[in-house]
Amino acid sequence: MKRNTSHITDSKIILGCSRKQSRFQKMLFIRYSGQILTTCRLYSTNDYPAKDILQDTFIKVFDKIHQYNPDRGPIVGWIRRIAINMALDHYKKSKIRTVHIDSDTEELLDVELAEIDDTVSRYDEEVIMQLIQSLPTGYKTVFNLYLLDGYSHSEIAKFLSISISTSKSQLFKAKKLLKEKLVNHRKRRNENV
Repeated sequence: MKRNTSHITDSKIILGCSRKQSRFQKMLFIRYSGQILTTCRLYSTNDYPAKDILQDTFIKVFDKIHQYNPDRGPIVGWIRRIAINMALDHYKKSKIRTVHIDSDTEELLDVELAEIDDTVSRYDEEVIMQLIQSLPTGYKTVFNLYLLDGYSHSEIAKFLSISISTSKSQLFKAKKLLKEKLVNHRKRRNENV
């Protein structure tokens, strides 16, 4: 018979995990694996599927649980940060081809990005998430880090060992490709109506 563990606080679960008690580790995994899997899916690739990143994340969580500081935010945020870092580690192993842009092109990119943002904002979130998943790994990674997780281009450049202009270029290309995919999706949907 399955017991309801929703009444057990995160603090108690974290304490049990820090003592390496498997029942508390299982509770933490069950409580947050769904949310963390969503994050892992955003960063997954063909080489490193989301479930592999999820597994690696929780292995690290259980190993480093003593480093969690509740004063810095809820446990799910800490786990999510570990998941993003694990995904980035996997990403670095399969390093993308980088493209550099010069500073003269940046102003043009800013104007074109605003037009792309307008097109993207008109679509259903579920459709956009599916199309984001279909982007090439490099584009998707920069897109997710910048737009969904709020990292700056300089932070992304450090994470991925690329230049800031490459990060900007990858974002631009991701948005441009996403716009093309959205337009094609709209055409297919209109043809089927």
